[in-house]
Amino acid sequence: MPLAEAESASSPPKVPIPQRPVRRAVSRKQKAVVEDGSSTAATATQPDTVINKAVFLRKFTENALLQVKEGNHEEYSKLVKVFLYSQRETSTSPEQYVQDVTPWISAVSANVSALDISYRELVGAILFSDWIAAPDDNFVHRYSTLVLEIVSAHPAWVPQAMASLVRWFIYGVQATEVALAPAVHDRLHALLEQVYRAIPTCGANMAAAITDAYPFRTAKANVQVLFLQNILRTLDYAIGLRREVLRTVLNRIIQVDVEVQVGIEDRGSAAADNDESDNEPNYGAADEEGIFEFEEDEAAPGDSDSEDEDEDENEDEEESDVDNDDDDDSDSDSGSDISNTSKLGKIKFCAKRVAAKLDAIMSTLFTWLEQHSQPDELTLEMPESTGELFMVFLDLFSSVVLPTFKSRYTQFFVFYLSSKSPQFSDLFLGTMMGSIGDPIRSNAPGQATSLTKVAAASYLSSFVSRARFLPSNVVRSVMGVLVQWACTYIETQEQLQREAEEESKLRQPHPWAKTYAQAAASSKGGLRSSSNSSPSLAADFERHAVFYAMTQAIIYTFCFRWRDMAEAPGGGAVVESELDNLRWCPEVEGIQRIVFSKLNPLRACSSTIASQFAQVASQTNFMFCFTVLQQNRRSANDSKEPGNGETPSHSSLLRTELETFFPFDPMVLPISRQYIDDIYFLWQDIGEEASSDEEDDINSELGDDVDVVDQMVAMSISPARPLSALHERIFLS
Repeated sequence: MPLAEAESASSPPKVPIPQRPVRRAVSRKQKAVVEDGSSTAATATQPDTVINKAVFLRKFTENALLQVKEGNHEEYSKLVKVFLYSQRETSTSPEQYVQDVTPWISAVSANVSALDISYRELVGAILFSDWIAAPDDNFVHRYSTLVLEIVSAHPAWVPQAMASLVRWFIYGVQATEVALAPAVHDRLHALLEQVYRAIPTCGANMAAAITDAYPFRTAKANVQVLFLQNILRTLDYAIGLRREVLRTVLNRIIQVDVEVQVGIEDRGSAAADNDESDNEPNYGAADEEGIFEFEEDEAAPGDSDSEDEDEDENEDEEESDVDNDDDDDSDSDSGSDISNTSKLGKIKFCAKRVAAKLDAIMSTLFTWLEQHSQPDELTLEMPESTGELFMVFLDLFSSVVLPTFKSRYTQFFVFYLSSKSPQFSDLFLGTMMGSIGDPIRSNAPGQATSLTKVAAASYLSSFVSRARFLPSNVVRSVMGVLVQWACTYIETQEQLQREAEEESKLRQPHPWAKTYAQAAASSKGGLRSSSNSSPSLAADFERHAVFYAMTQAIIYTFCFRWRDMAEAPGGGAVVESELDNLRWCPEVEGIQRIVFSKLNPLRACSSTIASQFAQVASQTNFMFCFTVLQQNRRSANDSKEPGNGETPSHSSLLRTELETFFPFDPMVLPISRQYIDDIYFLWQDIGEEASSDEEDDINSELGDDVDVVDQMVAMSISPARPLSALHERIFLS
């Protein structure tokens, strides 16, 4: 073969040899070996002229890097092209890629100390190449060693390296990636762990890369779950990142959680609008069926990309239709019924998809928590690592979940962990009481503070009411703390009232002194009689909101756990067919004083909770307060807070929180509820010996044809404002 034809054989990259002589003058045949870049050695050379190919590649790399400093990027650009590789954007096979790049790994490794910020193109090509999905394990090992050498020699490249690795968290979503995904994730975490242990300061960069790459809440469930699984696998060896990374995880979960709640309320609003229209048989049925035709996510093999695109378009259309509700107002009257029914179906479809996504995400995290909360086999006690994990979740609960209104299920993570040890539940209860604060200084200004205190009271009462793992002595202790707090608050307000009246008598001996005293008492937070003709609830609610929340916590807990606070007349367990002359624990003695105080808390509590308390208290002969409820109903000022209704006031936000937020309402997500059922206390009517009947009812509702949205509405203890058309099962959950 002529020499010219031998040189014309093309194999990327075409790299000229360095211009420096190495050992001997380089022949054209030897130069072709360097230009070829493959593992094929020259065969038509004399032994004394054979030059080691690895040496030439190393010298070429060194020379290319040096020329960059001189402003010559020709050879450097060719070196960069060696490592540029993307499986989706090139026709080069993975096997050919491995063959072409393998000789260059050692060459770059020999010059790794020179790879400073001036060579960002080369380092970027090395890091963001699809090397980790190569079919050759030996090649992947050598390549990962090169990446580790780069970040170890130059920590400035750590952020870029982390970004290049975290992007592989979602590898395996496409059907063509499933087979290789386990191997890719094993390689990925092996390298991440090496980098994390070699560079102690890289934790912040790893957490930042995870946060930046986290899928948006609208991403599909399989993408969210796969990314979360790899995050949790990372936290198994990067323990120091748990707090920061789990904060990101909970923030993303709670976004989906709130979206579910908003979807339920939107559906209820649409249902109410639909009920107000003419109800003709089967009106809009065709539209609703059409919506559900594309509900399934499964795609045929080989059609995943097209199916995903079609599904994304459908989801975008759904969101557009739901978000642009105002456009429906311009429809003609003749089409309003069909429009309302179609809107209801679309909202229902979106809510079901989001609920299923939330269930998949939460069950993934529950599985991980279960693996890390197993007792010691010898001592049967929780290991120290589990306690540390609980403290992380408790801290994140206080900073992420507690301030979030309309969170429906995210809080069940701390509920689940609290069940693992009595110390955990004590810490949670103590944290909630600490958030509520001192009753004497509970009127400190600050809207966020008031909302947080009201929310903490709701979490406290809902936790005690629903936690089956809490023994009776703990329930009684919590009730005693709540009652003592409320009584202390009343005493403080009464004292302020007396001081204001005495001060006004000394300074204002005129007939209008009484009016001044009332004004002074109001400014200091004193009491005001419920019979006052002024708009008492609207005026007093914001000032005494925490007291009202604590009172509701007391009566709510009493409705659920009164059996733990009473004994039969002769001692022993309560027999519910014999409720006369029950012996009540001393912790509940102050409830009557609270209910009949001048602050009249039952007027501010949820009407459903107040009515249920009156019924339970009457049936158990604990106290009788139906007259208070009747008087409150006669008050015209209890129905609405003054204002134009355009901008919600702080007082209205507090009342909404108090009336609609019961954070540990039943968990009805089919997969996630399996972690909660055994530790959850279901409502029992008086006279029931067990809740098995109700549990059977709930299980029957969670069958194959279950409507998750309807369950969330029907089984919530929260009074549903626009959902009255959907059967309200407040205390049957």
